[in-house]
Amino acid sequence: MKKLFGTDGIRAVAGQAPLDAPTVHAIGLALAHTLAVKTRSPRILLGMDTRESSEWIAATLTSGLTAGGASVESAGVITTPGVAFLTHTHRFAAGIVISASHNPWQDNGIKLFGPDGYKLPDAVELAIEEEIFRQLASSTALPQQTVPPEVNEADRAEYVSFLLAAVPGLSLDGRRIVVDCANGAASSVAPQLFSDLGGEVITPSRINVPRVSV
Repeated sequence: MKKLFGTDGIRAVAGQAPLDAPTVHAIGLALAHTLAVKTRSPRILLGMDTRESSEWIAATLTSGLTAGGASVESAGVITTPGVAFLTHTHRFAAGIVISASHNPWQDNGIKLFGPDGYKLPDAVELAIEEEIFRQLASSTALPQQTVPPEVNEADRAEYVSFLLAAVPGLSLDGRRIVVDCANGAASSVAPQLFSDLGGEVITPSRINVPRVSV
């Protein structure tokens, strides 16, 4: 029976167990150690949503992953399917998405993908959990502060190109499109996607909303 992983990764209030700094660091270590059994110096792709806590979680995860011998590349703010696509396309050993989807703003989560772009099997998640608990039991030191890896902007551009190729011949020439992604992860790709299709994209920051007197 898994104790940390739910149906869609590990989720909790950011800063509280199991998304406190020591556990997040242990998650990075455990994933790196688990992958190293099959892949020497595993490469990990990291993506996140726009939640306030995503940056420090990414930094703490990166600290654990690199301490475990992995290398980390960041796609920055990007959708979950984008990380799955890039993980598979570029043969990363694993992909990580820091997001809690529709959960309240104070929550966050860590989703893990295998090299095929799909969720890890239950057996692998159980092995990672066991390693996480071993790391927490054997270490009393707080993880060292670090910063997230530099964002590779080319990753998001490649994902937009993939989406465009999925609908060949589609044109939005002459159309004005209002795009409001509500600060979600798609805000990093949707405006560019619709613009590349020929549309005139209007985002909320460019909309003049009339004031209403009450």
